[in-house]
Amino acid sequence: MNSKLLIVVALSFTLAACKTHHSGQFPNNRAAADNKALVSEFFRYFSAGDIDAAFTLVSDDVTWWVPGNLPFSGTKTKTEYLQVVGAIKQGFPDGLQLTVSSMIAEGSKVAAEVKSHGNHANGKTYSNTYHFLITLDKGQIVTVKEYMDTLHLFQLIQP
Repeated sequence: MNSKLLIVVALSFTLAACKTHHSGQFPNNRAAADNKALVSEFFRYFSAGDIDAAFTLVSDDVTWWVPGNLPFSGTKTKTEYLQVVGAIKQGFPDGLQLTVSSMIAEGSKVAAEVKSHGNHANGKTYSNTYHFLITLDKGQIVTVKEYMDTLHLFQLIQP
């Protein structure tokens, strides 16, 4: 058997051995797929205005970080971030849509690109692009790093 054929055969056996018997997916891909589904569910609930359902997916011990020097920047607890969400609800009486445009997952982390759109109570339209780096543990969100165009948000909330 030539060496190229031997490598292909060995690789095929290795890949087949790594697959799980019940799903046909690699073990790490199953967890990654589950984590991506949970993150998608969080943003669907949030966009539908069902904040209670969205935050059942968030650990009571979550740390939620937002960059910049805005009133809600810094690291927040779940209770503190829910106060931020309360301000968002007041600022967007018709709701704020958060649409996931892409996601990638590895292990317990999910990176999500998200676009927002909503009409603020001050009459301005808000459309921003976010990057969320989310860590999950035991089916709950445990850390969030929420990156966005903070200047755009600052300009929205200025009189």
